[in-house]
Amino acid sequence: MIFLRLLSFLIGIVIPMALPLVLSDVGTRGMPGWPVLGGLFGMSLVSGSFLYLALLASRMRRSIILRILGGLLLLLPMAASVAVLLTRTQEEMLWAGGGLLAASVLMFISFVFPGIPDGRQRPMRKRDRQEPALP
Repeated sequence: MIFLRLLSFLIGIVIPMALPLVLSDVGTRGMPGWPVLGGLFGMSLVSGSFLYLALLASRMRRSIILRILGGLLLLLPMAASVAVLLTRTQEEMLWAGGGLLAASVLMFISFVFPGIPDGRQRPMRKRDRQEPALP
């Protein structure tokens, strides 16, 4: 489990660095501000979803709310990677979208999908028995 958390942390760190390398093109002059701002916001959400899993994965087994939030956050990279796979034809974009989809599905199956609580919890203690009250 720690390996998957470290992998999630690494993916969350690499996304902001690798995405500009994949999208860079020498021939492009410049882009309008709003699409760039939207792309940066989307990239931070995708990266943040993996960082969320890396930080709170140990608590997600016990809390249904954290699990639901993690599942919703993982829907963003899944949807973005499926959109990239359906719309792009460049080889680098297809590899990046496929890798992101595979990592998102792996994290979803590992941390969000197991709906049963962790069985390693300490069993509850039996209540202390009191003697019957005297009249």
